[in-house]
Amino acid sequence: MKRNYFRWIVLLVGLSILLVASFMWSEKVNRDLPTPKPITNRPISPYKSYISAVGIVEAKSDNIFVGAPVNRVVDKVAVQVGDKVKVGEILFKLESDDLIADLTARSIAYDNAVANLAKLEALPRVEDLNASAASLKSTQIDLAYAQKLYEGVEGLQSSGAMSMEEINRRRNVFEQARAKMEQARAEFDKIKAGAWPPDIEIARLQVDQAKANLQLAKINIERTIIKSPIDATVLQIKIHEGEYPSLDSLRSPAMIIGNINEMHLRVSINQFDASYYLPDASAVAFLQGNAKVEFPLNFVEIEPYFVAKQNLTNEITEKVDTRVLQVIYSFKGAKEGIYVGQQMDVFIQTPQTE
Repeated sequence: MKRNYFRWIVLLVGLSILLVASFMWSEKVNRDLPTPKPITNRPISPYKSYISAVGIVEAKSDNIFVGAPVNRVVDKVAVQVGDKVKVGEILFKLESDDLIADLTARSIAYDNAVANLAKLEALPRVEDLNASAASLKSTQIDLAYAQKLYEGVEGLQSSGAMSMEEINRRRNVFEQARAKMEQARAEFDKIKAGAWPPDIEIARLQVDQAKANLQLAKINIERTIIKSPIDATVLQIKIHEGEYPSLDSLRSPAMIIGNINEMHLRVSINQFDASYYLPDASAVAFLQGNAKVEFPLNFVEIEPYFVAKQNLTNEITEKVDTRVLQVIYSFKGAKEGIYVGQQMDVFIQTPQTE
């Protein structure tokens, strides 16, 4: 029994010695290893009293989110990321075969309406007028002949030299001839007067309607051709041929363009610091990850509307659930390694308070 106790005591002592030796060895190794230096250093404010903020690089023109006004399949993407485009240059096209066919049909309808109006305004035609005049003259001759036959027997009614039936027949022929002549004269006067003014007005309205329909067809086709609104650089493309572009251009824009000949920095100032902000105060920005690169900032404008905070400074004391005032700065310097959407650390000088 005593031997078992002795063995356990020896085992525990051995384990204790082994643990102490391992601990001492690890401490020696850690002391011998050099302390690693951080690859990047956080920037230090050059001011004694300052506001620290975060800035997002954006194009001078703002980042323009290009969307599609209609939900159609993308037929062709005409640019690539990094391309410089001029105002009015095509960015991408949507499928529009059915709209082109509709344009052709509406164009024909418009031409028909214009031709119909021109036809009415050109009345009377010489050919119609001559034919109507000849018809009128024919009825006048028939009337004169019928009148002569009737007048020749009109006095014989009382003498009994001609039957009453014949006299009535000749009178009826005369009345019919006179009616045909009056009809021919009315037709001649109608043709001579040209088109009826209300008919011309209706034809004009039909032309206006056809023109509006044609213009609408052209607009529908134009809406499938997305063009650049400014001289810009293509910053991002999120569409491909054969796809339907997203109708929510704010969340998922088909394309982002902007004028990056000069960069702007959108700086978010915490609402608790906004009361200390002065637009003419000195301000500098540093590239995150490279505190050696410093950019003096020039004030451009304040957007006088507090928005929800989206970008963080990563400071321990930073408040997340707050709103920020956005201030736009311009900056100059080497553009290498600076991209739209890049985040920068910003320091803005404030008056020292007691």
